[in-house]
Amino acid sequence: MDRFQSIRKVDLHTTDGIPASTTTFAKRKRHSYAGTGGATFGSKEKTKRVHSVGCLEQHNQTSLLQFMAPLERKSLESVTASRIAHNSASAGLSSRDPGSTSRDSTSLFKQDHHVPELLAGRGGSKRRNCPFYKWIPGTGFTVDAFSYGAIPGCKGYFLSHFHSDHYQGLKGSFEHTIYCSKVTANLVAKCLKVRSEYIFPLPFNAPQVIDGVEITLLDANHCPGSAMFLFRLRSGLNYLHTGDFRATRAMQGFPELCDCRINQLFLDTTYCSPEHDFPEQADAISFVVRKTQEALRRNPSTLIISGTYTIGKEKVFLAISETVGSKVYVGKEKMGLMYCLEWEQLVRALTLDPHGARVHVLSIGELTLDNLSSYLEQYRHKYTAVLAFKPTGWTYRSKCSLAAIQAQTRGAVTIYGVPYSEHSSYSELREFVQFISPQKVVPTVGNGSEKNRLKMQQHFALWLTSESHAIARQTTLEDSLFKGLQ
Repeated sequence: MDRFQSIRKVDLHTTDGIPASTTTFAKRKRHSYAGTGGATFGSKEKTKRVHSVGCLEQHNQTSLLQFMAPLERKSLESVTASRIAHNSASAGLSSRDPGSTSRDSTSLFKQDHHVPELLAGRGGSKRRNCPFYKWIPGTGFTVDAFSYGAIPGCKGYFLSHFHSDHYQGLKGSFEHTIYCSKVTANLVAKCLKVRSEYIFPLPFNAPQVIDGVEITLLDANHCPGSAMFLFRLRSGLNYLHTGDFRATRAMQGFPELCDCRINQLFLDTTYCSPEHDFPEQADAISFVVRKTQEALRRNPSTLIISGTYTIGKEKVFLAISETVGSKVYVGKEKMGLMYCLEWEQLVRALTLDPHGARVHVLSIGELTLDNLSSYLEQYRHKYTAVLAFKPTGWTYRSKCSLAAIQAQTRGAVTIYGVPYSEHSSYSELREFVQFISPQKVVPTVGNGSEKNRLKMQQHFALWLTSESHAIARQTTLEDSLFKGLQ
C-alpha cells in the first residue's frame, strides 16, 4: 500500500477562502479529507478534530517583551529581491547522483521554490519577499515565514516554536492555516489571539499527510513545543527543517531519520562557528546545581534567581528547585505561559507567592548587578544575598572550561553566566550533519551576508567530505538496530 494512503490525512479544503474549522463539526462536515476523492464521513466521531488550547486564560494579553531574548528581537536579514531573481532556478535534486553533495557556493544558496515578485502593499509601499530558505521545495509550505504578509502560493504556514524571531508578524488578524505542535498552538492562541479555526496542532512522531506530503514532527530539544519538520514528498525527495534545535545523540536514534535519506537539510546555524563549542546541557545544569549548593552552605539566607526568556530555560530553574527543595516564584504573566506548556511537573513546582519560594525567575535581561541589588532590598527581611544564573551559550568560548567560569560580584550579589544553550554547539552541528549526510545544507540563521554564507558553506563541505562521517553514521545505525532488537 502507498505509504501516503495509509497515513492519516489533514484537511486543507476551504469554503469561501476560509479553512475548515478545527472546532465546529458543522463546518468540518462540509469538507473532505485531502486525497479521499471528495468523500465525506457520516459520524461526528470520525470528523471531529480535537483542538483544545489547554492553557490558563488571562483577562489581559500576556506581556512578553520583558522575557524576549536579544536574538528574538532581531529579525533575520533576508536575501534581496534582485539576488533571488538571479538565483530562481530549481535545485534539481531529483537529477543528481543520490550520493553527491552540493557544495559549490552557487548551488548551495540557489532558490529551490518559486517566490513571487515583491507585492505592492497599502499606500504603494512594497512588501518584503519571502526568502527561498523559508520555502519547502516542491510544496506549498513555508516555515517560520510570518513577516511577509499573505504569501502567494502558500497553502500552509508551519511554525517551529514560540519565540518571536520565528513568529514575527503573526497576530490575531492572521487568517491562514498554521501548523505547529500542540504546545506552540496553545501559546499562539493565548498570547497572539489567533483564532482557533486557523491553528492546526500536529502530534509528534505521528506522520500526517497534508496536501499530498507526509509530514512528521520530531522533538527539537530547544524550548517546550519546539519541533523539527520532516517532509517526505511523493517524488521520493525528503526535506528536514530543524527550526531552532539542540542536537543530541539521541536524535541519531530517531527511526524517522535512520530510514530516510535527506535530500535537503534546513539547519539552525546560530552557533555555526568553532569558538561556540560549549558543554552539554546536563553538564551546565550540574554546574548550576553545584554553585547553588556551595552558596547555600556559605550563607543559608541566599535567594537564588534564574534567568529565562518568553519560554525556555525551564530545565535550569526546575533543577535548582529540586536541589533546594523549594517552589519557584514566577509572575502572573509567566505563570499563564507555563500552563500552556502542559508540563505537569513544572507547574507543580511554581508559585505566585514570592515570599514562599527561595528560587525566583526573572528575565535574563534584568539580571544586572544594579537590578539585583534593588531586587534584594525587597526581601531583606528574609534574604541577605543573591545568587543569579544567566543561562545562555553566548557567555562561553571553547577554550574556556566550566571550572574556569568567573562570577560577577558586587556586595551581596553574585551573577554567573552559564553556558546552557538551547541551540546546538558547533561540534553538535557537525556531528548531526554528518549523521544526516544530506545532499544539501541550507543555513537558516546568519545567512544575510555573502561572507557568512560562504564561511558556513566551507564548514558544511569540510564536514561532509570527512571520512569519519560515514563511519559515524554507520555506527549509529548499527546501535539503533541493536537497540530495536533488544
